Amino acid sequence: MTVKVLAEFNCVDGNADEFIEICQNIFPVTREFDGCSHIDISADQEDPNRLIMTENWASKEHHLKYLEYRTDDGNLEKLVALLESPRRSPTSIYRMHSLIR
Repeated sequence: MTVKVLAEFNCVDGNADEFIEICQNIFPVTREFDGCSHIDISADQEDPNRLIMTENWASKEHHLKYLEYRTDDGNLEKLVALLESPRRSPTSIYRMHSLIR
């Protein structure tokens, strides 16, 4: 079942550019990762330290395998270090429905 993942990140003031740069460097591999069909990141227009990442995955299990991969390769830790709080930011996983026929 295809899922959409929405993750919100609140960076320490001034760290958003570095967060985005890391994402730009790792997203090419992410896009080739088994089950990934889309990933991007957007910054809030009024608060540039607030970022939203949107991802489409073949299943929740594919996404969880990807998170395990990013934990093992150290990039998840690098990103978390740039956030306001060391705890994980809110992440939501939604089942996708196609409304276009």
